Amino acid sequence: MTRKLEVKVCVGSSCHIQGSTNTLRALEMLIQKSNLADRVLLKADLCLENCLQAPNVVVDGTIYGGVTPEKAEEFFNANVLPLLGSAKP
Repeated sequence: MTRKLEVKVCVGSSCHIQGSTNTLRALEMLIQKSNLADRVLLKADLCLENCLQAPNVVVDGTIYGGVTPEKAEEFFNANVLPLLGSAKP
């Protein structure tokens, strides 16, 4: 079994207030749209301890701040797809 790329979205208080739940939904949709559900493990995390940069997303151990729902697609294309060796869908 191949290892899935782990993507975690913080849904703690600061991130939630900044729209992280919608960021999580947007990333989920992008993963499905790109047919990558078998290669990406998307999770919610309670706190990434980077509240000042909310909303936060972790991709393969690297924390990215300011990933609002409006920036989710740009973030996905720039930070998730390259790690999978995939071109933009």
